[in-house]
Amino acid sequence: MNNRDRVAPPVFGAAHAEPLDDEGELPGQVFLPSERVTDRDQEVTLELRHLADGTTAMLAYTSLESLVAGCGNGQPWIAVRGNSVDDLQQRAGADVVLWDAAVPLEQRRVEGVEE
Repeated sequence: MNNRDRVAPPVFGAAHAEPLDDEGELPGQVFLPSERVTDRDQEVTLELRHLADGTTAMLAYTSLESLVAGCGNGQPWIAVRGNSVDDLQQRAGADVVLWDAAVPLEQRRVEGVEE
């Protein structure tokens, strides 16, 4: 999953992200933007983003609706247990996790368009 060549250019900062609930608790299931997986045995590559401050972020969404609202309906994703986010962040090489972030419209994937 550590593929730093697959990150987007610097486009947004933490101001585009919503905080978790007041207690900061992780949901039971989390949705992560990824590269499209076509085979069940294929390893998943998470999409990482460069932030304006030079750090690399892994995006995480508390619901599928939040992912679609933040990334568009063409965004591939995987669902994982909430308690695995820290481990996946480390394995992916991300500096931070941004929750329910809105990706700028011009950088969202369009449904039915292969990249």
